[in-house]
Amino acid sequence: MQESSAWGSILCAGPDEHCRRLCQPLLDSALEPLGSQSGAANVLFGFVGRHRAIQIRSGPGVIRRPAGGFSRLGDHYLVLVPWSACLLVSGGQSCALAPGMVAAIDGDRGFELQLVDDGGEGRVVDWLHIAAPSLPELRRVTGCIAMTSVMLARYVSSHARLIVKGVGADEPLAARMPVFDYIRRAIRDYVQQADAAEPEGPRSLHRIQTFIESHVGHPQLGADLIAREFGISKRKLYAVVGESGASLHDMIMAARLEAAHRVIEAGGQKMASLIRDHGFTNASTFYRNYKRRFGRTPRAG
Repeated sequence: MQESSAWGSILCAGPDEHCRRLCQPLLDSALEPLGSQSGAANVLFGFVGRHRAIQIRSGPGVIRRPAGGFSRLGDHYLVLVPWSACLLVSGGQSCALAPGMVAAIDGDRGFELQLVDDGGEGRVVDWLHIAAPSLPELRRVTGCIAMTSVMLARYVSSHARLIVKGVGADEPLAARMPVFDYIRRAIRDYVQQADAAEPEGPRSLHRIQTFIESHVGHPQLGADLIAREFGISKRKLYAVVGESGASLHDMIMAARLEAAHRVIEAGGQKMASLIRDHGFTNASTFYRNYKRRFGRTPRAG
């Protein structure tokens, strides 16, 4: 391990050392290398008050963070900018993140970040903890949102690099530039502009669909739960969903089947627990609807 200052350090170590000295104490997360690969992880990090900026460069693997982590930070949210392909899995929903995308995650939310083996020399992710109440825009999408904006990604990453390289200076960076405030405003403005360009009807429908997809495992997922979440009557809920041409039941069933299908294609989970984890209380109902949607039984092919 090499230390450059009391504020910023570079950690070059194998996965076990990386997890013990960085992932657990700083990220409240665990790093698991992919398969038998045990390449070193290179990490550059810095602090501005309770904020953190971290750049991770490692081999393929999975970073897992449980829900309710980062208790030392208090209210916060996390911004990820990957510069190599990765997969973000949170709340039963997965999102493929391409280089240059931005993902913002509520601080209480658990997730895993899969750093896939794409044949490159290393996987790089800029990782920022912003110690402030989560954005309202995150709440409306149940804690996680991914944005396709290379310009925004470069903006966030440029400030991340400024922090990790500048925090060792004599004058605290926080006194010179409220950089995390700028990042929060940039994300807020981006999301608000995207909302303004979308009519209210489709926007409400999209939010309902996102909520359903993020809660496919909830056994009580239905009209009562969704109407309470959005503060609307069930009659209004049915009207909004009806604009899609599908019923609420069909929308929930489709989301559960699609989520289960992704897990089945990836392999590694027993069918009984998979059925239960995706909100099905009856195996025959799952098998019947799965075959109807995908043209084959879950075990076929």
